Amino acid sequence: MTGTGPKEKEDTTSSRMTGYRSEMLYILEKPQMRGEEERLRTFENWLRDTPVTAGNLARAGFYFLGPEDKVQCFCCGGILRYWVHGDSPIVEHKRHFPTCSFVQGRAVGNIPLFVVSGSPSDSVDGQLLSQLQRMTVDDQGTAGQAVYPEMELEESRLTTFHNWPTGAAVQPDILARAGFFYTGHGDNVKCFYCDGGLRNWEPGDDPWQEHAKWFPRCDFLIQTRGRDYVSNIQATHFHRETVGGSQTPVSQEITSENGVGKDVVGGLGTPSVMLSPVVQTVLQMGFEAGLVESLVQTKYLLTGQHYTSVSDLVTDVLAAEEEDRTRGLQSRVQEPVERQGPSAGGVRTQTPIRVKAVGDPTPEELLRQLQEERTCKVCMDKLVSIVFIPCGHLVVCSDCAASLRHCPICRATIRGSVRAFMS
Repeated sequence: MTGTGPKEKEDTTSSRMTGYRSEMLYILEKPQMRGEEERLRTFENWLRDTPVTAGNLARAGFYFLGPEDKVQCFCCGGILRYWVHGDSPIVEHKRHFPTCSFVQGRAVGNIPLFVVSGSPSDSVDGQLLSQLQRMTVDDQGTAGQAVYPEMELEESRLTTFHNWPTGAAVQPDILARAGFFYTGHGDNVKCFYCDGGLRNWEPGDDPWQEHAKWFPRCDFLIQTRGRDYVSNIQATHFHRETVGGSQTPVSQEITSENGVGKDVVGGLGTPSVMLSPVVQTVLQMGFEAGLVESLVQTKYLLTGQHYTSVSDLVTDVLAAEEEDRTRGLQSRVQEPVERQGPSAGGVRTQTPIRVKAVGDPTPEELLRQLQEERTCKVCMDKLVSIVFIPCGHLVVCSDCAASLRHCPICRATIRGSVRAFMS
């Protein structure tokens, strides 16, 4: 690690680690902290301006020890502190405590936090999402780095299925082979690499195909099955949806200045890019076709590239909707008033003056409304953070999402979900 700050010297091994024992094997230093959720709870007093986040530390096996930024691994007992910008908890864990069974991917009983993410599909209430402030959808993994490195071995993933429901439609060994481990809730599984989660498995479901259908950018999936396999699954899924009538592609020709109809994006008689699986999936979610098409065209004109990720396109659509909503609120408190200018020739100018329309909500009311929209509709306490697949509703927190099988708004069966971050 480079660019580190002052070092603490409490032993002769490393100025950043203390209390390390080289032969831990499967003996846990703090077994009550083997759950990521339990570890995360210890960071209640974690300073926000610390260079590393509590979530990344808990995921890397650490719980807050204190004082300041001192953390300890639940498995090997190794302690780290003096975190600096650019540090990766899991990388530092491996560097300082390479024989830790947790970072080696052994089955030490770690219980990952149940939050699933992926690319939404099918229909969604776009109006519901657009009422929220701009959010970004958690992307699917980081190239070259697994989200859950401790689950990299198929054997480790398989050991998580000891409480797998006996009547589940898919066998654990098949799921583990496809990169999934069991979260301990219902039939919910997650990919160790891309953090993609699926649930409500049905007879005949193929984990590899479902993996490719919902999380096509997963590097583990691509490296194991190949890009052609993923592309074929995506194309097959899109074809079935279109033939089944669940999609009604909307496209309009753009008329150039000379009046000739032209497809700006694809250079064809019809905007072929609007028929791509990525764009069609977003259109299925209920977003305005004109807005989606405008974003697709703008991206192509500015970069020469098309959208390859549903989450990227959804993020831009939500940002555009939020911008439109903000612009609309501003227009409600500003009315242009025409008045005669003082200059010769009677030049007419427009001067905006601030007025308040009858019935307009106060800033306090708008804030309260936004807070209500962001509050989990189940516990009525925590912030919403999970977008359900396939319905797309964003109405519950991650804790409540774990126990739900049907969306509380539309009652649609939940197949997976997208983790969303509000800003």
